[in-house]
Amino acid sequence: MEYTLLSDSSLVNLLKEGEERVFKEIYLRYWKDIYKTAYVKVHHKELAEELTQNLFVDLWKRRETIHIDSLSSYLFGALKYSIINHYKSQLVKQKYQVHLTAQPRHNTNSTDEFVLLRDLSNALDEGIALLPKKTGEVFKLSRIENRSTKEISRALNISEKSVEYHITQSIKAMRFHLKEHLLFIIAVILYLF
Repeated sequence: MEYTLLSDSSLVNLLKEGEERVFKEIYLRYWKDIYKTAYVKVHHKELAEELTQNLFVDLWKRRETIHIDSLSSYLFGALKYSIINHYKSQLVKQKYQVHLTAQPRHNTNSTDEFVLLRDLSNALDEGIALLPKKTGEVFKLSRIENRSTKEISRALNISEKSVEYHITQSIKAMRFHLKEHLLFIIAVILYLF
């Protein structure tokens, strides 16, 4: 089959079936325009390349669950949101850096900080491990990766109501599990700040 002759909508339909050659055709058809647009917006070659690559990787990963009416609109829309998310994360990092430099720091032993943070992280990991598999996945996507209910619903192919249910259950379970570690958490917070 000559994929270069197919319309975008035909390519999208075949992509949902996992046709790698179709994905390659979509990539060849759009990567250059996506990259150019990204470069114009971010003015940084490596970042534009990374955004372009991530967009196509995400398209392949989500090929079975995404709904695409117009391939071009979808790709450029996804790029727009990727760029927005990149700048949002940069702003958060900058605000955090400003916050850190504005806060008076107590002289602390970085080894002690590391050990306390590692222990807290381990407690969180233990709590997640106790959750049912799907609930744990939803918790990680929601609370660790900061994904929206809609994104989680699409990624795990479950309804948004199911996502909300899993989030509620995971938070209840994590509160119960971390209650044991409450004194430890308070000590960490007091020690670090």
